[in-house]
Amino acid sequence: MKSLIVVGAGLAGLYAAILASSRGSPVRLVAEGRGGLSLSHGCIDTWKDGDVRLGSTRLAPDHPLRAIGHRPLQAALAAFLEITTRAELPYVFDFDMSLHLPSPLGTIHTCAAAPRSLAGGHLADPTPFHLGDLAQVRDFSAALVASGLRHRGIPFSGTLALPMPVPSTAGRPDLLTLARALEDPAFRESTCNQWAPHLQGVERLGIPACLGLDRSGEVFDSMRSRLGVDLFEIPTLPPSLPGLRLERALRREAARSGVELIEGPSVRGEVDGRSGGRRVSGVVATTAGGPRVFRADAVVLATGGPLHGGWLTFGNGEVQESVFGLPIHAPEARERWTESDPFASQPYARFGLRIDDRSRPIDIHGRPYFENLFAAGGLLAGADRAVEGSRQGIDLGSAFVAIEAALA
Repeated sequence: MKSLIVVGAGLAGLYAAILASSRGSPVRLVAEGRGGLSLSHGCIDTWKDGDVRLGSTRLAPDHPLRAIGHRPLQAALAAFLEITTRAELPYVFDFDMSLHLPSPLGTIHTCAAAPRSLAGGHLADPTPFHLGDLAQVRDFSAALVASGLRHRGIPFSGTLALPMPVPSTAGRPDLLTLARALEDPAFRESTCNQWAPHLQGVERLGIPACLGLDRSGEVFDSMRSRLGVDLFEIPTLPPSLPGLRLERALRREAARSGVELIEGPSVRGEVDGRSGGRRVSGVVATTAGGPRVFRADAVVLATGGPLHGGWLTFGNGEVQESVFGLPIHAPEARERWTESDPFASQPYARFGLRIDDRSRPIDIHGRPYFENLFAAGGLLAGADRAVEGSRQGIDLGSAFVAIEAALA
């Protein structure tokens, strides 16, 4: 069985490592730091209108989703759902239905899949709902959500001020402190006792995401049953509990499947000299004890975009991928990297590595740099993932294709 090195511990890297390890491959995941999942809403976005059947006519020729293809994207999403179910963090997904969920700003977030506790807020559900304002808890405003939903003509039944017992560890708790406290059955019962008198006539209740961290399914089911209402969570501004839950669940699943996780060192790529420059042999990590060489049959780069160090700029004007030094094609004139409108699609967001249909980085002539080097996620060129709402679709789809090709 082929061995694999994955560089990067965001969604694409963790998912790729779990996929490969679950198929029997020895996998080593090396990461200089944590990925961006803790900043995430925890949902799976494939396109801004939620349509996972992306027609090729809608995508530019160099868009990574065109290289990935629709069937592999479907398979990637199915594999992701299997992984999260095993990790006891089940997601709701239907190829024939997009989810439209309230955001913490009162806007509408359209996604392809969402954790079960968030999916209950689907705005297409005609069941009336209230918004819960948790007294003494920071980082969430039910009034702000309500104002945004009213502005968009979304009918709801109003807001409720819900008293909140204070954990012994905090005077005015944040949502992470509250989530940990709610995993204690006694604290959870106290919370339900205080909320119940305020929920007469309430059928559905939206609250900030706070229903547990590592045992969120248990907390969600317990409180929904105890209160007799259909609860749903609204993701908050970073650090976001749904994103943290997904990160922790994937890390646990990676450990269970046998992935060796090495955190801290930066790495540089190593080319296999015996192959005449056609293949890579692994990476060299910079550690406190000196350079450490890790070798494998294939390498997957999941190092992210410029905010995560996936590509770097230099004083001489060069732009390079950060592990193997592969060129990133960008205009020499830096003023062409951005638009004056901060809300417009920014050109630099589309910089990165271009890939072939096996998720291998390719040069300007369409030839792969190396036979056994693959790339996934935010490192890929051709997409403004934030504007398109394609971030997690690209992460999962490109990682799935990379692992299929690497292990073939």
